[in-house]
Parts: sequence; structure tokens; C-alpha cells
Amino acid sequence: MFIKKSISSLVIHGFLLTLLYGCGGDSSDDTGLTQNVSQERQSKHIKALFFGTGPYSNSGHSCPGSRGRWVSFPVGSLVEVIVPAETTDDNYQFVVEEMDKINTAVAGYFTTMVVKSEKSDLTNPQENQLTFNIIDRAAMKKHCPTSEGGCIHMDFQKGGDYLIKNGKSFYPTNRGIFDIHEMGHGIGLCDVNPQAYPEGTMASAGGSNIPRFSESELAAINYVFTSGIAVGSTEQEFWDAGLIP
Repeated sequence: MFIKKSISSLVIHGFLLTLLYGCGGDSSDDTGLTQNVSQERQSKHIKALFFGTGPYSNSGHSCPGSRGRWVSFPVGSLVEVIVPAETTDDNYQFVVEEMDKINTAVAGYFTTMVVKSEKSDLTNPQENQLTFNIIDRAAMKKHCPTSEGGCIHMDFQKGGDYLIKNGKSFYPTNRGIFDIHEMGHGIGLCDVNPQAYPEGTMASAGGSNIPRFSESELAAINYVFTSGIAVGSTEQEFWDAGLIP
């Protein structure tokens, strides 16, 4: 059996990422990141991404798992991100590139590995697996009745729905893997209101489409995952730790 695999780079660029969200003042470097993000803006983005609250949140759309707690994989997890056999080389490379960014941003908290399966039906993921399923319109209506663009169904570890066990995402055959949005949910992120803060794939909602993670999303992810606070923490605990002052 041949399985195409790619283990994403674990090079940590935490310093470069946190420049965007570090102190809120004006700063710049040669990485191409855009600095000059206020502490208030940072706080709003983190609350929207991790709790689905605040003015940047998209109240009509979803957060995975437990409302009011930070949801993600347990520390130290190796997460397989599996694409189906019919995935094009371009779509496969797209997923590899985006999950590589996540590996950098989470800085070793967990690790993702992108795998191309020989199967098309990936609707029964195992523990620590996130799968893509590319399906026809009739199947989309079954699995994603409220979203023509895509959706994800997730399971959680016993003892609390803030520790992710696995997830299966669905995308329409006429578009393929056109964004990384559902994998954002797959690692625990919430939707962001595209009218309030149209930055990154988690702001893909209401007809808009942003295929990739943005610098501001990756900076927020890095800021939280390198803070020392634990998955399952509440918004009040983020506040107490100074993550959302």
C-alpha cells in the first residue's frame, strides 16, 4: 500500500509571529508581516477565534465543542490530516502548506502530518485524525444541510467537549478543497464576522471566501498556544493570564 505523506516543518518562528500581536505598537521587519495592531484589536480577534465572543465574532455561525472554553487537541498530540485519493496535487500541496503554517504557529503544542489516502470515503476518522471528504450535491445536503460550501463534524474526548478526538469535513465535488476553513474548526477555531474583521479563512462566511490562514490569525494562534495556558481554559482565565486585557 502506498500512502503519500508529508510531515510539515516544525521550525518555530514564534518571535516573528508574536511581533504582530506583541505590544500593540508600531514595528516592522523584513518578513512581510504587517505590524501595528493594537492591544484592543488583538483581544477582539482572540476572543472571536477562541470563544466566539466579542465584536469580531460571527454569532450566526459555529464554534466547535464547549462554549466558553478553549477547544483544541491535547498537548503532545500527533494529528493526521487526511485527504482522499481523488485530491489533486495542487489541493494536496495547498493543505500541506497551510498545515505547515499551523505547526509553526502552535510551536509544538501538537503536530500535524498531512496524509493522502488511497480511499475516497474518509467518513470514519480515528482518534487524532481530521479528514477531508469531497462529495456530490446530494451528499452535501445530507452532511451539510445549512452550508453549501462545506462543514465539519467533530467528536471529543471523554470527560469534556473541549479536547478534540477527531473530525470529518465535507467539501463539494465542483469546488474541491477550495479553502482551509474547516480545518480551522478542526483545530478548535471559531468563525469570525467578515464584516467586522475580514482577516483570514475563519472569516469565510456569508458568501465570502478567504482560502488561507492570514498572518493575523497565525499570530493569534501562536500568541495563545505559546502562552503556557491550557486547553479547556475559560475566557476569564485568558483574561487573568493577560491574553485578552
